[in-house]
Amino acid sequence: MSTPLPSPIYVVDDDPAVLQSLCFLLEGEGHRVEAFGSGACVLAAFPGPEPHYIVVDYVMPAMDGIEVFSRLRALDVRAPVVLMTGDPGVSVRRRAREIGLPLIEKPLAYEPLLAMLATGVVLSPNASP
Repeated sequence: MSTPLPSPIYVVDDDPAVLQSLCFLLEGEGHRVEAFGSGACVLAAFPGPEPHYIVVDYVMPAMDGIEVFSRLRALDVRAPVVLMTGDPGVSVRRRAREIGLPLIEKPLAYEPLLAMLATGVVLSPNASP
């Protein structure tokens, strides 16, 4: 079990099964988690206390994860963001790399995500994937 983070992890995914399983995993590691079913829902949480991390799905209706990331930064949200995608094509990887957005693939290998959270690999909002 990893050391719980001091503030919550926000998880954003429009797929209820993925959202539930990721929240379950992180809560099982002792973390506080807040779940959001869309980019608009997580954006509505601000202004407010910042989470420790934000894990956001790439493919969602209305706005994709990269747009959510851009809007978070426009709101001056500095929490590190990790993008998850089941379609890690060249263009998605390039776009994420250009804006310093770490990317993990679905189906999620939970160990890399837990390692990011435990080691602080994505603490810098400008970290390269």
